[in-house]
Amino acid sequence: MKRYLPLLLLVLLGACRTTTESLHNMYANSVRDRTGEGNFRTLNNEFVERQENRYEIVRGFIREEKLQSAEDYLYAGAILSTSTFEDDLIASAACGLKAAELGEDKGFRVAAESVDRRLMQRGESQRYGTQYYYVEVIEKWRLYPVDPRTTDVERQAMGVEPLSELMARVDELNASLR
Repeated sequence: MKRYLPLLLLVLLGACRTTTESLHNMYANSVRDRTGEGNFRTLNNEFVERQENRYEIVRGFIREEKLQSAEDYLYAGAILSTSTFEDDLIASAACGLKAAELGEDKGFRVAAESVDRRLMQRGESQRYGTQYYYVEVIEKWRLYPVDPRTTDVERQAMGVEPLSELMARVDELNASLR
């Protein structure tokens, strides 16, 4: 039995770090995948499959109530914020707000992005202005329509830049295509 004690400790230590470190690693890998070569890397089938696997793992963490820290909620929300499923986007916004409640202000931005993505997918104007889309015919990026009732003060409270900066980002995105 004494022989196996070090192995048992290693297994237990690995289990203790799983949620936070797993979420951090999944998030880092997702960012790495999305910022790889080319503007349309997220259309790659291999990327989609890896991302779907990440979503499923995060859904499991949520179901099993494994999220504990602000960091856990932040990474879980950030991962789900790129999903196309409405339930994932609702969960992402909730995770972002929970992260903010636990002291991680970046959670507000995650919540804003999830709300905007959900509105965009429903064909409605986004609230905060975090979503862009590519128009193939003219080969240009555009800011998805923004609800004019949302103020820059509301955007700031959610960790989002003023509308003028969001619109200027379109020029940066289009310059990167050249």
